[in-house]
Amino acid sequence: MSGIMFEKVQNIIVEQFEKEPSEVTMESSLVDDLELDSLDMFDMICALEKEFEFHFDRDMGASIATVGDIVKMLESNFPE
Repeated sequence: MSGIMFEKVQNIIVEQFEKEPSEVTMESSLVDDLELDSLDMFDMICALEKEFEFHFDRDMGASIATVGDIVKMLESNFPE
């Protein structure tokens, strides 16, 4: 499922922050590579919550550093 989940997360980041799809990989650091600040992170989490009808708690948000972290967290909450 990670391919589908990754594509959804990638699409949100590409659309929300005007990034090229090639910039958004599983290994992309949200801060260092994609240059998202705290407001961007909030906006991204809101978009993910809307897309997946899921609520991120503070602990989850604090543990997200890469696109892959988002995908893994979502997969653990939405198993196949």
